[in-house]
Amino acid sequence: MARARFIAQEVEVREASPGEPVSFLWQGREYRVIEIVEARRQLDFRRPWWRRRHRDHYRVRTDTGQTFELYFHRGPGKKYWVLYQEILEE
Repeated sequence: MARARFIAQEVEVREASPGEPVSFLWQGREYRVIEIVEARRQLDFRRPWWRRRHRDHYRVRTDTGQTFELYFHRGPGKKYWVLYQEILEE
């Protein structure tokens, strides 16, 4: 079973059409995405529309050999990307 290192930091992401990550900047370094391992959409209809958290989650493998999970917050208000966690393979 894989462990994860929690990060939860907003990052800048270069996207391909239709919104999939191509690369992201984290701690002054650019990580190129070489594979999207998993993509899923989380829709939140339980809350009033102004508080909903619609997110697109991506598990990606980078050119460094690391695996990360990112999500794009696309609910009401500001749209932004978060580097959620690094997946540590055992």
